[in-house]
Amino acid sequence: MGPGPRFAVAALATLALGCGRTAGEHERRADGPTPSGAARTTARQGTATEEAEDRSAVDGGTAHDAKDAGSDSEPRPQAPARGSEADGDSGSENRKPKTENLRAVIGADGFMICGEPPEGMSCIPGGPFVRGSDDGNPDERPRGEVTVSTFHIDRHEVTNAEFGECMAAGVCELAHHYAGFHAGDQPVVAIDWLNAAAYCAWVGKRLPTEAEWEKAARGADGRTHPWGEEPPTCERTHHADCEPRASKPVGSFAPGPWGLLDMAGNAYEFVQDWYSACYRGCPDECGDECFGTDPKGPCGGAARCPGHDRRVLRGGSWFWEPDQVRTSSRRGMRPDSRGHRLGFRCAVDAPPPGPVGPPAPSADGIAPLTAAERAVFEGVEEEILRARPVDVRHWTSSNESDHALWFPTVAGLGGGYLGVGSDPNFTLFAAARSSFVWLMDYDTVVLQANRIYRALILASASPQEFLLRWDSFERKVTEAVVAEAEAGAEDLPELLVQLDDNFEEAGNYFRKVAERTEAGAPGSWLADPVLYRVVRRLFQERRVRIVGGDLTRELPGRIAAAHAALGVPLRVVYLSNAEQYFAYGDTFRAAIWAMPFDERSVILRTVSRWLPDRSRHVWHYQVEPAGHFVEVLRGGVERFSDMEERATYVPTGGLSWLGEEER
Repeated sequence: MGPGPRFAVAALATLALGCGRTAGEHERRADGPTPSGAARTTARQGTATEEAEDRSAVDGGTAHDAKDAGSDSEPRPQAPARGSEADGDSGSENRKPKTENLRAVIGADGFMICGEPPEGMSCIPGGPFVRGSDDGNPDERPRGEVTVSTFHIDRHEVTNAEFGECMAAGVCELAHHYAGFHAGDQPVVAIDWLNAAAYCAWVGKRLPTEAEWEKAARGADGRTHPWGEEPPTCERTHHADCEPRASKPVGSFAPGPWGLLDMAGNAYEFVQDWYSACYRGCPDECGDECFGTDPKGPCGGAARCPGHDRRVLRGGSWFWEPDQVRTSSRRGMRPDSRGHRLGFRCAVDAPPPGPVGPPAPSADGIAPLTAAERAVFEGVEEEILRARPVDVRHWTSSNESDHALWFPTVAGLGGGYLGVGSDPNFTLFAAARSSFVWLMDYDTVVLQANRIYRALILASASPQEFLLRWDSFERKVTEAVVAEAEAGAEDLPELLVQLDDNFEEAGNYFRKVAERTEAGAPGSWLADPVLYRVVRRLFQERRVRIVGGDLTRELPGRIAAAHAALGVPLRVVYLSNAEQYFAYGDTFRAAIWAMPFDERSVILRTVSRWLPDRSRHVWHYQVEPAGHFVEVLRGGVERFSDMEERATYVPTGGLSWLGEEER
């Protein structure tokens, strides 16, 4: 991996190569560790009203809201019913919007013409509209024109019944379920931004941007309320002056523009954007990021936005005054807020013109290990390793960033996966849909890194939530998550030191990983919510072993024997560039010969070579059929360098092939 690589990113830094303890060494909840209420209530800047709301929502108490102190307290929460983790998330594919057969026709104005929308959604035609209000609150200013592309949005807010399916699948979590708010047709509330985003990703959608939401609410004529210019009444919407003092079932009022329901009142709705004090013209303005075509708000919608720690709420709620149900009204709320008035709905891009590619793999069908499988899988003994020094230069260097080049090779291979290092493996075994995963390394720092990643993945329902763990204001919460997950580990103090020393570097690295693309599509486990869900489900079902071992010693042979006993072929062996550091000894040869490969099995490695002008090295992502590797080892090849020149290479880097003459 890098300048001297497989050593990797000491304790979480950018290269992030690592491994961790075996699944059998310590039990964990199937749905991952969850920080306590105290750990979640990190101090942040906000208004007195917001702080009162959040204390009530997070701690489950009865704090009175600042707007009418003493008259209206939060209801006491009831614990939500959770679905069985063993059930998997088998219903998610059926819930994804069916867009593959929708027509995508470009109109004369350059925007897609609305056809039939996915079930339960409305199509909002693309084009310019006037957003904001100069007569409203300061954060609604200035009034001005922006443009959004054609998109689809849910006709109603996500309900308890719908969200319950995501909970049963082990993807979504609900901190509280308040009495009087849990009917199946009521909007789900007590939702934080992270779980709203996770649900939308689970059903193949996303949160709408703030601009999309306002265009949908205003309609083609730019109205002040979804129903028009008339003032809010309890016959038109549900706000603080109306009864009951709880949300109503979705669709309790007449539809507004484009057939949308409850765009005013009932539940406040989280949208994608970070909150700013105004669009333009104030000290904390959003600026250019809030204007133009398809604005995404501060920082362009990035997962991390320095100086911004709140997300936008839209639409008002049953709990707030009528003024907040205006289509231009907006409010900021911390991402971890989850009061009894906070809900959401989802959106999805209109289908692109032209053919649509094959659907991405889903995490459905990832089942718990059987007793027999667990006995074999967790029965493999890892090697006792002594701590090895790690070159500190590798803590902050990043390389091998194009693993998505292997997607066509590994997609859907299934079977077993053996890889050295850390998070680059996550992208590969998720794309392969591997059923048994072995993450091994001889570097104890790498092992500790993977244990930290495992803890945070299990505690994070979506890529966005995982990335938020690396924000500075979440630092204490992140430490608490790791401490809880690794409670009782002898090296826990060292683990937490590693986390603290490399927190910022690791966060920067993962934000880069989340931006990777290949041929215009997501190119990593953090860029693709579906791949992330596969990774998380495999960890939840304890199908990932994090084991210490050396490729040249006994562990690979033990893994080979385990797969023979399981009756599952090893389909992917990812060696990174480890082979440049060792010769093929007898123990290594015997392990490779014993591995239960089949005709689909592949060896993946990275090879660093000079550019033709010898100005620098570039990476080549090599594929070798496993059967070919077995034969060359039987033929007496002693090192990778002995066969390196037999492969095909693109001079400037990219895919490389060894042992496939037809290529």
